[in-house]
This record gives sequence, structure tokens and C-alpha cells, in this order.
Amino acid sequence: MDADRLGELYLNDVRVRMAGVKMLAEGAMRQLAPDAWHAVLGPGENSVALLVQHLSGNMQSRWGHFMQEDGEAGSRDRDAEFEDAGLSAGQLWERWEAGWAVFLGVLDRLLPADLERSVTIRGEVHTVLEAVQRQICHYSGHAYQIVFLARHWAGADWQTLSIARGQSAEFNRKMAERRRG
Repeated sequence: MDADRLGELYLNDVRVRMAGVKMLAEGAMRQLAPDAWHAVLGPGENSVALLVQHLSGNMQSRWGHFMQEDGEAGSRDRDAEFEDAGLSAGQLWERWEAGWAVFLGVLDRLLPADLERSVTIRGEVHTVLEAVQRQICHYSGHAYQIVFLARHWAGADWQTLSIARGQSAEFNRKMAERRRG
């Protein structure tokens, strides 16, 4: 397999997987009561609101002018992302969508040849491939924090985002039926 084909497969996979990570976190956030967006498990810990503020700020900083300037935009106030701005759920959803639109938009425009290009993040040189991998790990980690927190705050009202406990065999049976046709 040549490098262009491998790069194409990689980029397609990243696009699909990151859209899935976004959808997973959204499924969790939809289950939050209005007051749960800002709830924390303990002092100094992150709420879903803080995680949304941070992810949006990071995505816009890293990807807003990707390959044109340092991925840590001078206008970004990272520390403020971890201070509760008291935003409503609607405002948080707007920030969430704005950040993801920037990130996923850049992923949609990347070409296999771009993966070997160099970008700078906080003065550190990365290949585009390294920068993408770095953010996949970062964003996925925070998305799963959102799922954990939403699951905690929903309690008994939680609607699973995956295969429900005790339903694995049934799920596997249905998947086998689909493959057969």
C-alpha cells in the first residue's frame, strides 16, 4: 500500500471516529439536567461546562488557523476556560458546536500529503499527523470525562450510550443477522 492510500485511510478513519466521539459526548450531555452542567464532584474539579469551554477553546485555537500560525492562538485565554462563566446549556451547546465545526472542518480539508507537513503548537514542531494524534487523545479523554460526569449526575435516569448490561449476546446476534443479510 502506498503512502497516499494509507494517509487517505487514516484521515477517513479519524473523521469517522472523531464524529463518533462527538456524538457520544452529545448523547451524554443531552441527559444533563440544567443544574448538572455546572456541578462538580469536588473542589477544583471540572464540570461538564468547564470541559465544553475548554474543548471549544482548544479546538478553535489549534485548528482555527491550522498550518498558518502557532496552534496556541495569542487570543486564547486557556486559564479562563477552567473558570465557570455561568453559561446556559444553550450557550454551551453553541460553543461546543463552534469548536467541533472548526476541528472537523480542518479534518475534512486535510489531504494525505499534508500529514508530513510541519505545524507548531506552543513553539513545538509537530508533523500534522502528530498534531492530529495529539488532539484525538486529548478530545477523546475529555469526551469520556463528560460521559462519566453525565452518567453520574443522571443516576438511575441514565440511558446507556452503548450496549446495555446483559444485552451483549442479543447485540451480537443482531449484528450477525445484519452481516448475513
